Amino acid sequence: MPTSVAEIDIWNMALDLLHEAPVSSPVEDTSVRLWFSRNFAQVRDSELRKFAWNFALARAQIAASAQAPAWRWAHKYELPGDCLRMLALRQNGALNGALIAYELEADAILSDAGAPLKLRYIKRVTTTGLWDPLFVDVVVARLAAKLAHWLTGKSSHAEIADRMYQQTLREARRIDALEQFQEDLDQNNVIRVRG
Repeated sequence: MPTSVAEIDIWNMALDLLHEAPVSSPVEDTSVRLWFSRNFAQVRDSELRKFAWNFALARAQIAASAQAPAWRWAHKYELPGDCLRMLALRQNGALNGALIAYELEADAILSDAGAPLKLRYIKRVTTTGLWDPLFVDVVVARLAAKLAHWLTGKSSHAEIADRMYQQTLREARRIDALEQFQEDLDQNNVIRVRG
């Protein structure tokens, strides 16, 4: 379900929500274009990281690093360069596999699990044409919410834009979740914790 929107289209949709004039070029020398240049990547990565969006899920098999951790764990695994958030480590990478103990330290996973480590993660998707249309709506609404007070100087505009963002996020997450396999709770893990 990719889209055909470009980054500047997303900027302009955010401006549309605030009833402001569009940016005509991604290189024009205006304060609004410079604001988008400073804020767009951060908003994109932040919104990607918040939820396991289907279009941003990825898998990797990671070899153990030659340098083991100083103590406690047997192996160190470097996260992929495009990893924004790792999902829970599970045996053989299976959705309902047993959980694997680990620590996340800087850009590495420390674990006793043997190599290769099967990892599911949320990747940084910078090509807006690969985004789900509902995620586009989320980023548009978030940009508008962040931009509203800066651009208009009115707190009421920022509050309205933030409510719109919250509603858009809830709807997009609900629909995205409907397309995912629902994992069964591992009741054995609950019993182990209680025991």
